[in-house]
Amino acid sequence: MVTTKQEDHNAREMDSIQLNIMNTNFRITIENRDGTEWKSYVISFLEYIEQEFSRFRKNNELWQFNEAKKNETVRVSPILYDLLKKAEEYRQKTEGRFSPYMLIPLENHGYNRSFPFNTANNDSTNVHYENESEPLIFMDDYQIIKHTDQKIDLGGIAKGYAVESIAKWLQNNTRSKYGIVDGGGDMSIWSNGEKTWKIGIQHPFDEEKTIGSFSIQNGGIATSNIVYRSWTQGNVKKHHLLDGRNGMPVDTEIVQATVVMDHCIDAEVGAKVCFMANDASVDSVLSNISQKFSYVLVKSDGKIETGGNKTR
Repeated sequence: MVTTKQEDHNAREMDSIQLNIMNTNFRITIENRDGTEWKSYVISFLEYIEQEFSRFRKNNELWQFNEAKKNETVRVSPILYDLLKKAEEYRQKTEGRFSPYMLIPLENHGYNRSFPFNTANNDSTNVHYENESEPLIFMDDYQIIKHTDQKIDLGGIAKGYAVESIAKWLQNNTRSKYGIVDGGGDMSIWSNGEKTWKIGIQHPFDEEKTIGSFSIQNGGIATSNIVYRSWTQGNVKKHHLLDGRNGMPVDTEIVQATVVMDHCIDAEVGAKVCFMANDASVDSVLSNISQKFSYVLVKSDGKIETGGNKTR
């Protein structure tokens, strides 16, 4: 979880919108001294992403894709094509740690409805997950050969994609000199140098406290936490972060990871795979996503680990 603080002397030039969508509190703030209309586009785009790519809705585009049979060729929208292609690229970059093919394992582990809930409404079942080499084959004209029986959960990557897409649109279609798109801690930030954003990192066990802060003008930030999205299934404590290599909840001492990279969607994936770096260093895992990164990890005993590579 990440919070932001804004300078009061810029309030006259700032234009903001806040809404709860995709089970997330979105807050978008830009410098808008020209008074450009932008809010209706942002709202419509977020509503579209939630409607078409939520795994908790039926008969949307993601559901239809998941219902397609193995080896079927499916023509999808440009946005879903882009999302699925990026997700598959991240799977390869992270050596399978990140995977979008986690819907069936997530539901088997009890995450079959939207939060909040404390107890699974289904019993634990054996998780069958096959780490396939080429589950999707991307063709021309937004066509995809679905070469798998696994089903897709876009989850956090759809949120990171939405955050970054909105930030790019605002930079291209308004004259804002600086701004921030914050989707529940997934952030895309830009500035022409006139403003530096101060970002505070929330304490993983107490939302009213911070464990530190840093300053940034341009880049992407994401935080992943296994404390808030956790539940009990039978007598077993489970959480939403599954290892894409085996479909099981990650067993880790890390309870929260914050990652800073050039792009929000990179940081979103990076924050997740920090929990899965038990067989390699965090730096080596993150460097496969971006050569420029920094991170703050919080362990279950409260210890904080920082690191990164800020050079290219």
